Amino acid sequence: MKIRIFAIMLGALALTAACTKNNNGAAGNASRSVSQPYTIEVGGSTSVTPLMELLAEGYHGVKSHIKVNINGTGSGDGISNAGKIYQIGMSSRELTPTEQGAGLKETVIAIDGIAVIVNANNPVSNLRIEQIRDIYTGAVTDWAQVSGGTKSGKIAVVSREEGSGTRGAFEELVGFQGKLVAGANESTSTGAIKAGIVQNVDAIGYISLGSIDDTIKAISVEGVAATNSNVTNGSYKIARPFIILTGSDVHPESAAFIDWIMSSAGQSIVGRSWISVR
Repeated sequence: MKIRIFAIMLGALALTAACTKNNNGAAGNASRSVSQPYTIEVGGSTSVTPLMELLAEGYHGVKSHIKVNINGTGSGDGISNAGKIYQIGMSSRELTPTEQGAGLKETVIAIDGIAVIVNANNPVSNLRIEQIRDIYTGAVTDWAQVSGGTKSGKIAVVSREEGSGTRGAFEELVGFQGKLVAGANESTSTGAIKAGIVQNVDAIGYISLGSIDDTIKAISVEGVAATNSNVTNGSYKIARPFIILTGSDVHPESAAFIDWIMSSAGQSIVGRSWISVR
């Protein structure tokens, strides 16, 4: 998957370079827009949602008559309902072969690291990939087994729910697909994951790197800090694409919004907390 992520990035770069931008930073399709009120329905990945909210806010400054209605419902829903309930679907994982055959157009809008997080008072600051895998499969159950004597206590494993794009990407990149330890706390959103970590000093979880704040602690993996620069240079390995999806019949206003996301104006917003693709 890691190889395909960067292949997708290169494809997105080539596509973006081919777009012709107009004076307001949007690509050519924006010129087709009319100044009538219009709502673009967007739904899917809760990890992509914070970025999409920022993009919608930025686009409103360009096209004040356009409303972008965003629903954080999970990657599976974003994929299955793109071009149906949602004009634009959001996914934080790559599509399965079956999903790829559904006629959807994929556009990578950002690259995101997945941060492994612990309680701010947990002294553990680094884990190897093997240790993370052992924790999430139940082979390691106490912090004393991985803390080097700095901490003990039964590890509270926090994961995303089945069907989550973040969970799918994390399990594949760490190497334990379908082997989550029984009894793990399966949360339905990034916010719920963070809340669980804040409330339990023995908890461990994972979230989008762009959602890190000072309420929790992102640990290093294999001695490499979880930062955008380390994802970009390839030293931090737990990373995945943020993808938007459309069906075969795309409304001109939705097409204009996507073009703007891929323009320098949209990608500058991506670059605030994520990794732009141009």
